[in-house]
Amino acid sequence: MSNPTMAGHWYENDERGRPGYPPEAVALAELLPTAAVAELGAGTGKLTRLLLSEFERVIAVEPDDGMRRMLIPLCPAAEVLDGNAEDIPLDAASIDAVFISEAFHRFDGERALADIARVLRPQDALTLLWNLPGPTTPSIARLEQLLDDRGPDPANLSYDPKDLNPSLFATDQWRAPFIDAPFEALREARLPNPQTVSPDGLVAFFGSMGWIAELPDVERLSLLDELRSLLTADEYTRSWETRAYWTRVKSPKGPYG
Repeated sequence: MSNPTMAGHWYENDERGRPGYPPEAVALAELLPTAAVAELGAGTGKLTRLLLSEFERVIAVEPDDGMRRMLIPLCPAAEVLDGNAEDIPLDAASIDAVFISEAFHRFDGERALADIARVLRPQDALTLLWNLPGPTTPSIARLEQLLDDRGPDPANLSYDPKDLNPSLFATDQWRAPFIDAPFEALREARLPNPQTVSPDGLVAFFGSMGWIAELPDVERLSLLDELRSLLTADEYTRSWETRAYWTRVKSPKGPYG
């Protein structure tokens, strides 16, 4: 269920401020345009829209009511389902590929991989994506210093309070469930993913961070106003890098191993 303290502004800021994904990330698994693909934890549909431009059938699975309310009108061609990665609302061996963006580290990895393997056809693909921040031009150092001064101790969060880089990703802990999972070795690509945003879009990005979104409205809006006052350029370029990881379900062993 949606967190009532975050109301609608969190979803809107997520959509306005966070980056999308480069088309190359979707191409890595070498799927046919006729493929049926599922996205788990689809959010507001940033990756979903890219999948719809590439594949014949796209199923977007999202457990959060507020996210789905934004996702459905933004991605009308997608089949949007309420569900989660540990209990995917799809039949066994019914999908050619599964995509997950900025979400796998939040799943129960072992359970999720078991159910992903169930819905995938033999030897079909799983792709995981994360966006990692790089420099912003022009510099936003003054804004970042304000966030350092006002924000919580990073040790008390599961992500960097300025850029959302999740600690479970940064420490590679997300890989552990793959050790005994029925998937081939993960392959990796690092793809440039620059984003050009207005000052308001940049403020929306920071407003989408959980610790800011959960502040009382008076504090939240005051902080966002301060951030906006430090942005004097007409637009900003953010040098994101998309980390893409892809694998396939292992071939079943025959009677002789």
